[in-house]
Amino acid sequence: MDSGTTNPSPPPSNTASEVEPSESIVSEKDSPSDSITTPPLASWAISLRAPQPVQQGQQNSETGTVSWPSLSRLASGFGLQFTSKPSLMNESAGDNSANAQSSVIESLTKGLADSSMSAVKALQVKARHIVSQNKRRYQEGGFDLDMTYITENIIAMGFPAGDMSSGFFGYVEGFYRNHMEEVIKFFETHHKGKYKVYNLCSERLYNASLFEGKVASFPFDDHNCPPIHLIKLFCQSAYTWLKEDIVNVVVVHCKAGKARTGLMICSLLLFLKFFSTAEECIDYYNQKRCVDSKGLILPSQIRYVKYFERILTHFNGETPSGRSCMLRGFRLHKCPYWIRPSITISNHNGVLFTTKKHPKTKDLMPEDFWIRAPRKGIVVFALPGEPGLTELAGDFKIYFHDRHGDFYCWLNTSVMENRIILDGSQLDGFDKRKFPSPGFQVEIVMIDYDGTIPAKFKSEDASKKSDEMSGTNSSTDGTQANSDQSKGSGSRDHNDDVFSDSEGEESTKTSARSSSAAPSGGVIESSTSEEQITQVTCQTEQLTIGGQEPTDLKTDTSSEIKIDAVKTTASIPNLGSTDIKAIAADASVFSFGDDDEDYESE
Repeated sequence: MDSGTTNPSPPPSNTASEVEPSESIVSEKDSPSDSITTPPLASWAISLRAPQPVQQGQQNSETGTVSWPSLSRLASGFGLQFTSKPSLMNESAGDNSANAQSSVIESLTKGLADSSMSAVKALQVKARHIVSQNKRRYQEGGFDLDMTYITENIIAMGFPAGDMSSGFFGYVEGFYRNHMEEVIKFFETHHKGKYKVYNLCSERLYNASLFEGKVASFPFDDHNCPPIHLIKLFCQSAYTWLKEDIVNVVVVHCKAGKARTGLMICSLLLFLKFFSTAEECIDYYNQKRCVDSKGLILPSQIRYVKYFERILTHFNGETPSGRSCMLRGFRLHKCPYWIRPSITISNHNGVLFTTKKHPKTKDLMPEDFWIRAPRKGIVVFALPGEPGLTELAGDFKIYFHDRHGDFYCWLNTSVMENRIILDGSQLDGFDKRKFPSPGFQVEIVMIDYDGTIPAKFKSEDASKKSDEMSGTNSSTDGTQANSDQSKGSGSRDHNDDVFSDSEGEESTKTSARSSSAAPSGGVIESSTSEEQITQVTCQTEQLTIGGQEPTDLKTDTSSEIKIDAVKTTASIPNLGSTDIKAIAADASVFSFGDDDEDYESE
């Protein structure tokens, strides 16, 4: 074997396998095509076991650690980057770590934000659908609004909330009501420059510039009726806008966009002659606005649409001036014992009368000032010795406060009769009471009133003054008792007619009673018992229902005096709260006239 040219024999198989990785490393540095030759003098290195790099995916048996290439592949799944060389890793470790953390945080934040926005949006849509209840929604072109086209030019919608100009609550309501931005976007898309908004809310306002200044306000309270002249003004304003351009639209809203909006839109349909009757307008609106046709359902608001129909028909569209009336009192028909309400009467300017503050009733429970009438199932409320409860003109509201549920009604003196009867279906809130009361009715009694005291009240005052003078001259208890009886004879002339059916009947009865009582007016002497009997007989004759003369009162003088004493106490004009209780002993001071004669007393 030539020592200068012959290559050494190949190493054993086990040695070759261990050296092979070193050759591959050299190949990577130089060229993958160069062959590797082992020098003769370096044969001693064959037996050495030099440390070799661990293959990717293998575990170092001595240290038990995973190689960097394995970590690199693992981290790549998380968007991280590592180098397979420890030296380079050490150099860029700080930069890679910062980039990795920011990338992970950004991904998590974006995911959470997207998920939160989707959840909030879904919750908002759900809340808006719940709040809109039975109303039809506009769901076209990417819009989802509490809005309905009643006609091509008349739109009903809910309150556009979500703007700070509506106040804090108006801003919060933007979460579950129509949002102002979406509403503006809708009208700018479909009716740009051709719409006008009518706000009926008294509790919510907003900046009119949001709708380019085309906003008109006709406010009145929720669950109530507007001043009747306000309906005419609204209709005239809407008509003026609509006739300017055939494509103009009016947008009417309250808070929910249903009841108050329905009252005004139905009145507008009447004004524009879409229909000839209020019933047709109401039915049409209810079908268009609500899926169950229950839009305008409050009895008083329906009544006011019919009032407006009557104004258009009988008053040539001109709102009549408020007719002055005196409210005389009430009687409740088929009234069970559990209905004994207190009463508040008001108008758009404030409270006119309330039993809670009136000096004759403020200290009484409602059970005490509602008096049972001779007719079965009827209770009555009035103020004896006074012209009435309060003077009325135009719109007024009667509110009945009851422990089992309040109910009320709005009326107008100019378009109603002096005496009306309303059943439960015509009273607002009566259907929501705890206990049913089938057949229940409220009768409201008024008379025309010009601000002066009627003649019979003037004669009553004169009689009262003369009675007081005779009472002053009396010196015995018997004389004082007779003076009280004389006082009662004058005031009962009025109390017998508290609910008379006509003024003519009242005048006739009053003159007849005055002539019969004239001989004994204020000049009775206590020394003659025979004259006392005559006086008591005349007075009890005046207290009979319907003017019939009793036939058995003269036979029992003591009972006559006792009954008359009770009635006289109840009819003195300056009676106090305790004296009203005595009225319950004899309800004839609340006579309803001749119509009570055929009914038995309870």
